[in-house]
Amino acid sequence: MNDPGTVVPFTVVTLGLDDAALTALARSGQGVPIVVVHGVMADAFAWKQVAKDIAPERPVFLVNRRGRVPSVSLNETYGVETEVQDLLSWLATIEGPVDLVGHSYGGLIAVEAIRQGANVRSLVLYEPVAYPFGVEALPLVTAAVSGGDLDAAVEIINVDLSGYDRAHVETLRSGPAWPKLMELAAPASAELLAINHFVFTAPGSWATPTTLIAGELSRNRPPYGPSVDMFLQALNLEDVTILADQDHLAHVTSPQGLARAINEGLATG
Repeated sequence: MNDPGTVVPFTVVTLGLDDAALTALARSGQGVPIVVVHGVMADAFAWKQVAKDIAPERPVFLVNRRGRVPSVSLNETYGVETEVQDLLSWLATIEGPVDLVGHSYGGLIAVEAIRQGANVRSLVLYEPVAYPFGVEALPLVTAAVSGGDLDAAVEIINVDLSGYDRAHVETLRSGPAWPKLMELAAPASAELLAINHFVFTAPGSWATPTTLIAGELSRNRPPYGPSVDMFLQALNLEDVTILADQDHLAHVTSPQGLARAINEGLATG
């Protein structure tokens, strides 16, 4: 067991598939493993600050989805099912059940993996998304990415899709994170297209204990609020855990607060 106060490092682990090599960040520990699936405009490394405070004594796997170095790039047949099969392949390497965390697009992937038989003990969803999501912004993002203008793609994703003002974008553009955001924008159009080509339907039944989390600032506004409502109804959940003064990016702006909410939603042990 990890000693209290001891910081256990994350290491890069690789999973070889027939057509791809996938990576994750892994932390050792004792107990049921926790698997985290990130969303669009993020990677496994963006979740390290959250993960260090998620059940520190337990194993954690931060999946680094396709399109993120050093995982493989997206291919021509890419879709939601590609991501679901990737997640199922990761879970097949873990003995026994896991507790699963999905953010944004990762939430949709997590739900579909459970629907296909993943051995999941509990599920935490942080602002999961599904069709229709960012439909109006999708052609703009696609044109920018196809034209190689990743700077514009990041701005469009922030302003036209997520609803931030341009002052927020200018602050980001002048900061150290902008080159990384441009890198993460490269697969964004394909991912948004995949989300909007996938028809999410309510399961006939849902037995997995599930906690749904949303930021106070995004709970009741598009594009995230309507998607949260969709999952709330589809999974027949009773309520939503609200992160005060946060939006869709609490993994960046309030990692400790998000970790606390996740810990409260996970099964223990």
